[in-house]
Amino acid sequence: MSLQHRKDSVRELRLKQQGITPPKDWNNVEQVRDVVKQQIGAACSAAIYAGVEVGGARYSLTEHDQTELMAQNAAIAAGAQAVPYHADGELCRMYTAAEFSALAQAATAHKLYQTTYYNHLAAWVRRCGTAEELARICTGKGAEEYLPILTEGFERY
Repeated sequence: MSLQHRKDSVRELRLKQQGITPPKDWNNVEQVRDVVKQQIGAACSAAIYAGVEVGGARYSLTEHDQTELMAQNAAIAAGAQAVPYHADGELCRMYTAAEFSALAQAATAHKLYQTTYYNHLAAWVRRCGTAEELARICTGKGAEEYLPILTEGFERY
């Protein structure tokens, strides 16, 4: 078994563990491009779902959590003085309008940042013309060019 074959086998095993089907041909740029998009998409989703920390408490942001946050934030916008909610692993309690607004703003900023980061990486993936260029994205090398773009304008959150 060659060293390259071992590397490919390990790489394929890692992809399968992430629920991603490895390309049939690692030299086919379109197949590798599809895998890289899936990898960065999965990483983006995981970062969003991991949530935010506000006031020393962790708040996950799964789709269900995001829907609940939107509903409770709508109640605050409609004039509610407090809404029920809970941090991860904590009992439900009433959050004042100010507390919940701070949580909703942090969650919105976090999701916007992660989604914007994914969109920039996806644009980078589309521009790559070789498997070697795509491999740079998989390993996270080279993303520095996007950091100023991603952080610009987020200070208000």
